[in-house]
Amino acid sequence: MAADWRALSGRQSASIDQRWFEVVNRSRAGAIEAIRSGIPDVRPRPWHEDRSGLETIFGLTAATHCFDEPPHSWAHLLEPQITRAFVHFLNEGDGQRRSARCLSFVRAALACSPRSRPIPQGWQPTGAVAEAEENRIDILVELTDGHRRFGAAIEAKFGHKLTSGQLEKAEDHVTDRKGRHWDAARSAFLVIAPLTQRIDRKLLARRPNWRAASWWAFLNRLEREIGQSDDCRDYRRFRRTVWYRSY
Repeated sequence: MAADWRALSGRQSASIDQRWFEVVNRSRAGAIEAIRSGIPDVRPRPWHEDRSGLETIFGLTAATHCFDEPPHSWAHLLEPQITRAFVHFLNEGDGQRRSARCLSFVRAALACSPRSRPIPQGWQPTGAVAEAEENRIDILVELTDGHRRFGAAIEAKFGHKLTSGQLEKAEDHVTDRKGRHWDAARSAFLVIAPLTQRIDRKLLARRPNWRAASWWAFLNRLEREIGQSDDCRDYRRFRRTVWYRSY
């Protein structure tokens, strides 16, 4: 038979020694006094020391850095909108501007792919192509020197997951001899996400040419590669919006 809970009303509670409350109160008062007396003795760091550190990390000394522009904070851009906007800006302008922007994009991607050969300083492409959603590759940027073709194949992630066969299909599309026939050693194959820990490592491990990169790493590098004469306010504001969307 279950005990009647009302029987607990006659149970005597254990007494608590008042001295323990006094100990706790003295400890609290002592901690407050230590904080009040100690903080004035801590010398604040000059603000410009921390600023110089941020300038180094983000390359803020660049005249056209996107952090100088406000993001489109009202818009919650989806993955296809971001990838197509990137391709729009890569294809914007005359041939010289398109070539320079595509080159800066591929340089940034290669910097995030340690296995790939970097582009030598001074090298200029004889042709550049940027496509969105070609064969379901989010962003495809191709450069050529008249002999071989190479570039950056990007799978952009903002919450969506990789699917089985996705990376293999994308890589085969750009390296196939009957297709674009990229030089894989000179190309970057990246899955870019706000946090690389959320990228499926098992799927990534099956394709040794692919690397995971954060939007932080890629965008930070891209800012350092874009030439001032090849940039514009709309492109800067879009890049700032991608930062805002990612973090």
